[in-house]
Amino acid sequence: MKLPSALQDALNAQIKNELQAHYNYLGMSAHFEQTAYLGFAKWMRLQSQEEYGHAMKLYDYLRERNATIELQTIDAPKTSYDCGPVEIFEITLKQEQGVTQQINDLYELALNQKDYATLQFLTWFLQEQVEEENTVSDIIDRLRLASDNTAGLLRLDDEAGRRAAQGGGRAKA
Repeated sequence: MKLPSALQDALNAQIKNELQAHYNYLGMSAHFEQTAYLGFAKWMRLQSQEEYGHAMKLYDYLRERNATIELQTIDAPKTSYDCGPVEIFEITLKQEQGVTQQINDLYELALNQKDYATLQFLTWFLQEQVEEENTVSDIIDRLRLASDNTAGLLRLDDEAGRRAAQGGGRAKA
């Protein structure tokens, strides 16, 4: 079955969204590289790689459906922040919530188009977004608990730096 054009366009737009998230996380990593928080830099870099993987998953799906792949321009990310780790992770959470809404909108479109193969495909992304938001929320809670306690912040930074990349799924701190 041919992929409906509206869904093809929306999936192409989501590739752009995922690549933008990839680039935004890379920018956050660049910021942390200029601070004492090298563990957070690593965490953001791994998150960047994960978002790139999400874009490629969408890219491959379009290819498998013999759909046209149209790559779109992404914006330069911010690489310097005038705030601390908690505020940067709050920005991260807001970004993940935006991606969740984008995936929900894609799912609704696929449902309206009665494209059940795409619905099945998007189920992985729905579950992934639950994990993404939960992981970032947990980090924010812990950062708030540490507040301005240098030792606590450095411990959280160290834990974030021990994050390991995981193929296809969530890589948690």
